Amino acid sequence: MRMSAPAGTGGERPMSIRGMFRFADRVDVVLMALGTLGAIGDGCSTNLLLIFASDVMNALGYGRGGAGGVDFMREVEKSCLNFIYLAFAVLAVAFMEGYCWSRTSERQVLRIRHLYLQAILRQEVGFFDSQEATTSEIINSISKDASLIQEVLSEKVPLFLMHSTVFVSGLAFATYFCWRLALVSFPLVLLLIIPGLIYGKYLLYLSCQSRHEYAKANSLVEQALGSIKTVYSFTAEKRIIQKYTAILDKTIKLGIKQGIAKGLAVGFTGLSFAIWAFLAWYGSRLVTHHQASGGRIYAAGISFVLGGLSLGMALPELKHFTEASVAATRILDRINRVPEINADDPKGLVLDQIRGELQFESVRFVYPSRPNMPVLRDFNLQIPAGQTIALVGSSGSGKSTAIALVQRFYDASEGTVKIDGFNIKELQLKSIRSKMGLVSQDHALFGTSIKENILFGKPDATMDEVYAAAMTANAHNFIRGLPEEYETMIGERGALLSGGQKQRIAIARAIIKNPAILLLDEATSALDSESEKLVQHALDQASMGRTTLVVAHKLSTVKNADQIAVVDGGTIAEIGTHDELISKGGPYSRLVKLQKMVSYIDQENEQFRTSSVARTSTSRHSMSRASPMPLTPAVLKEISSDVSPPAPSFSRLLAMNAPEWRQAVIGSLSALVYGSLQPIYAITIGGMIAAFFVQDHNEMNAIIRRYALIFCSLSMVSIVVNLLQHYNFAYMGEHLVRRIRVQVLEKILTFEAAWFDEETNSSGSLCSRLSNEASLVKTLVADRMSLLLQTASGIIIAATMGLIVAWKLALVMIAVQPSTMICYYAKKIVLSNVSRDLAKAQHQSTQIAIEAVYNHRMVTSFGCSSKVLQLFEHAQEEPLKRARKKSWVAGLTTGLSPCLSFLSWALDFWYGGKLAQSGEISAGDVFKTFFVLVSTGKLIADAGSMTSDLAKGANAVASVFEVLDRKSISPQNSQVEKEEQKKKIQGRIEFRKVDFSYPTRPECLILQDFSLDVKAGTSVGLVGRSGCGKSTIIGLIQRFYDVDRGAVRIDGMDVREMNIIWFRGFTALVSQEPAMFSGSVRDNIAFGKPEADEEEIVEAAKAANAHEFIS
Repeated sequence: MRMSAPAGTGGERPMSIRGMFRFADRVDVVLMALGTLGAIGDGCSTNLLLIFASDVMNALGYGRGGAGGVDFMREVEKSCLNFIYLAFAVLAVAFMEGYCWSRTSERQVLRIRHLYLQAILRQEVGFFDSQEATTSEIINSISKDASLIQEVLSEKVPLFLMHSTVFVSGLAFATYFCWRLALVSFPLVLLLIIPGLIYGKYLLYLSCQSRHEYAKANSLVEQALGSIKTVYSFTAEKRIIQKYTAILDKTIKLGIKQGIAKGLAVGFTGLSFAIWAFLAWYGSRLVTHHQASGGRIYAAGISFVLGGLSLGMALPELKHFTEASVAATRILDRINRVPEINADDPKGLVLDQIRGELQFESVRFVYPSRPNMPVLRDFNLQIPAGQTIALVGSSGSGKSTAIALVQRFYDASEGTVKIDGFNIKELQLKSIRSKMGLVSQDHALFGTSIKENILFGKPDATMDEVYAAAMTANAHNFIRGLPEEYETMIGERGALLSGGQKQRIAIARAIIKNPAILLLDEATSALDSESEKLVQHALDQASMGRTTLVVAHKLSTVKNADQIAVVDGGTIAEIGTHDELISKGGPYSRLVKLQKMVSYIDQENEQFRTSSVARTSTSRHSMSRASPMPLTPAVLKEISSDVSPPAPSFSRLLAMNAPEWRQAVIGSLSALVYGSLQPIYAITIGGMIAAFFVQDHNEMNAIIRRYALIFCSLSMVSIVVNLLQHYNFAYMGEHLVRRIRVQVLEKILTFEAAWFDEETNSSGSLCSRLSNEASLVKTLVADRMSLLLQTASGIIIAATMGLIVAWKLALVMIAVQPSTMICYYAKKIVLSNVSRDLAKAQHQSTQIAIEAVYNHRMVTSFGCSSKVLQLFEHAQEEPLKRARKKSWVAGLTTGLSPCLSFLSWALDFWYGGKLAQSGEISAGDVFKTFFVLVSTGKLIADAGSMTSDLAKGANAVASVFEVLDRKSISPQNSQVEKEEQKKKIQGRIEFRKVDFSYPTRPECLILQDFSLDVKAGTSVGLVGRSGCGKSTIIGLIQRFYDVDRGAVRIDGMDVREMNIIWFRGFTALVSQEPAMFSGSVRDNIAFGKPEADEEEIVEAAKAANAHEFIS
């Protein structure tokens, strides 16, 4: 599909609902026009059906009272034939409605995603620094905003059009059928609309508050599970549970209020029963005094009631239109934004050859997001072509900023940056960036193959060029050792590669451009010593014959540079070769001495560790080599759980809800009563219609008064039982979901640390499961159980009534109802499944967009936005195919549902007419049986469409009990007895011939026959290359894991035999990546000792050298 910007958008900001249609092309306009016609036709079909239904009713009602049975049956057959014609007509128009709106929504959203990503990737780097264009906001727009527009276009717009048409045509047809009835009934429409709008808004308010509280609870859980070792180390499990419980207590009150609001909102729809009481009474007056027919009275009344209910359903859709319009505005603003530094601008000089001479002349620079904090001040630097210049200095001195200015990520506030003597602003930006290669600390890889990542540097490169670049980057050998070599997929942002491997691929990506200027921004700062040597060797090779600007923290990596410039406070403090600067004894010399001192301390620690081990009684100490290639998820062995996943147990779930048994009884009885209202209402409608054909007006009026009282009673009962039902089931659901959330989290916090290393047990996954599964269980108990009860009640009573009144007709109607129900079921379930498959298919393209935004500096530097868009378009091919399938499914299911429903009406009335003609039943029996069974058809279909929710709920129940039934290998929840509290630990640590491998990587031995004896009160430093097992030793001491062989002893006692909660109370952990929890600084310092007073906290801050910056 060709992607182009929507015509006529210009810089105009959409301020109305039209904004969400701004991305439509001519094909979409045609599709929307056809879809609109289809929706209007679908809406009108219901009222057209009533014309023929009223004719049937009049024929049956008056025909059986007259002499000519054959004549009335001829009229019935004629009307039934019209039903059939109308059925196929509605099939066509409803198919147009479903297919066209679904198709155009997918087309427009795919175009939106493409245009939005294209616009974002052409923005200058400063755009991403602004608060109004954060990375999360951009990602949210490309996923959620686009999905919102798609949902509104495919579902909400046609629903609004259809319901609005039902309302307008309902009033028109009601006036056509009986204008007097329509005139006096029109004000009653407000009774159907206003209550729903009021309670709808209040329900939305409560939902927002509830989401906010649940967001706080989820944030707490994600922080705790994401830093599980910190939580375990500080024995903070109980504190996490207490905080979590306190937040959930607030959600219970909100959830119960939601139940009350929902009960009132649904209950007040029962006002339609009261309206029927008025229509029945006034209709009898019209029959008596104005010779109106009974069929016309019913048709006018039902058109009016359906129109009012449809308007009540149409108006809430306007909220979604507003949300989609706002989302479209956000997206269009980004698409229309002109970047301040436009890399695609063809203007500017294009140099035939770039030598690589760089010059900074009196440059002053401040970041646009921090205008009051100058970064460079009077910065002057001359870099001859072909030389290597290193920038060194303290963090924040402006080194990386200089590299950003060379690439013109930003423009200097004052002064000039020149390339080969030309002001960089005068040169064509795309041309000069094509001659630069960047290797930064953040390697910025994409989740595609190694080959594709290297080709980002030069999309049209040959494989020979790829091999050559990889060889120069010292990456070819490890790539050839991979199963799929250059086609190996490296995971999200290179997650399946080690740090050194990722950096070497980044170097190859820069080298394949054959750049005249190579920019190295702390390219080795995050690597261990072994990886650093490999990468540094690759960088030295890559720098040969090129102008190279290096920013480095480790001075040992730049001592061979042609010139070293020391940056201090945004200016050049001194410049020269390594030897010249050392001899001066200036800032550079002091930095070198400081790093040598740190290196010397490291060597001393190594010697101390070696001698300490030599003095122990142990004989061997060996560690396995780190695996050169991290294991991919595909080769990880599945870790079997202690127990098999339990079968879903609904009775066990109800047992968890046992404290709320009173609410369960009241809610269930209310649901059963409400379920019985629909068939009672339907049979009353049938009796009312039959009453209109009674020849004795006094008798008719008496019957109508009785039915009017029944309608009024149904209205009051509806309000009361809905309020009781939704309040009690909400009370049950909220307490159950709180109980499940707390118990599951309590159980999770007893699991061994190895459990959290499994791919399926990441903090994000667990947090999502805890939230989603609890919500699914709540839906199963609070919503689905009540609906099942009222559906069962309605079906049993309706079937019983139908069989009692006219069993032959009832059997026929029951036989044909499944076809209609299947269509309603298919519309909800099949379409839902197709939509879910489509969302999965879009995941890959969304992931590419997310990675492109995260790696926007690399994309900008390499000018590879077209390559990213190419990958994005390729990833959208599968969603496009699935979108076409979804459109056909939407069209067919939207059309078949009313079509089969109309056909069943034709069969029902025809067979009912035949039975009436033969004298087996009366016309009133036909009306009663028809309405009582038809009314339950959609109710059954709605219940059938719950099967996916029931399946999800059952799976959620099984998952919950799987967690609750699991036993931890190393239980964390042991209680500390009073006798244990008095004990103290001396602090001697012993490792006795320990073998250890991580449970998720059993074939990779980390420690082998490892022995170590640390005397109480002494300090031991563990040093070595990355992956040799240093951090593993810390984890074994705290019993995050258990050893495979040997023992870890504390004060002579095996750590596996100790009360782990008690023992961890004597340990403190400071890890490489400190975990901070939401809350104040004081809360985080006191995390290890909640009862600490202010003086202790201040002393701890001073000891950590943190008091000054805190205060």
